[in-house]
Amino acid sequence: MAGPVPLSLEPPYPIHYNRSASYLFPEGNVKMSKLLDRLDRIARGPGRTLGFAPPSARETVPTMSLLAQVNAGSPAEAESLLTAGADAIILPGPADPKAPLELPEGSLWGMEVPGLDKAQADAYREMGCDFLVFGIADTRVDALEEGECTRILRVAANLEETLLRCVEDLPVDVVIVSKPGPEGPLSLAHLLAIANVRSATSRYVLLEWDADLSPKELEHLRDMGVDGIVVKYSGNTSSGTISALRERIAGLPPRKPKSDREGRAPILPRLEGGLAPARQRQPEPDEEEEEDY
Repeated sequence: MAGPVPLSLEPPYPIHYNRSASYLFPEGNVKMSKLLDRLDRIARGPGRTLGFAPPSARETVPTMSLLAQVNAGSPAEAESLLTAGADAIILPGPADPKAPLELPEGSLWGMEVPGLDKAQADAYREMGCDFLVFGIADTRVDALEEGECTRILRVAANLEETLLRCVEDLPVDVVIVSKPGPEGPLSLAHLLAIANVRSATSRYVLLEWDADLSPKELEHLRDMGVDGIVVKYSGNTSSGTISALRERIAGLPPRKPKSDREGRAPILPRLEGGLAPARQRQPEPDEEEEEDY
């Protein structure tokens, strides 16, 4: 009698995990946003090499993404930002979404559009827009179709907790936290405001910042769950700022294991109406209790 026929999945589809939507899909069946794909790669980390390949052959993946937000989209400015190390640029949405954009070929770009509606979203997608940034006010739900264009919600760091707690249920892929107050270098007050948003959602979280960040500051932000930095490109910043941040991000040490970073068990809020965690953390393999036989 013949043995069981082994199962085969051919062709071998690489599977990507989309943290923003908690589903799996085979590559090729759905065209994925390049920005979202990059964030997924950062979350997964460098792939493990099978066989006897030398360590130098392993893929190098930075542990944070870096975007630049500009007020004007001239080709020279966009090209300088991308050359300096920005993964993508965020442009202000023009009054006419069908107006042609002059950007370097192969640029990864998106639009920030207040009051986004379906007609605008469809027009931007046809232009090759990789992601759309929008706020809560006046954004139409029918504009937020799931697909190859990443949906990025901008929220204030001091958003009311009654609203913040509902962000998890919105049809968005990424959240940008606007720079929290006060002005000045990164402080504990900033970290608390950022952590408040981070704990409310399982989406990728990007932080808007318009000042320099040291390697240690970047490491603290990354380890608390910030997936990328959005630099506001203006008179106070330059392509040199982007280049310096890119170099510092590339030089960050690997993330510590969760068990090392958490230390103590989490303390649940005791006040009624407190902000509950967006997702209950699943135990890691070494944290699971052993069964008695």
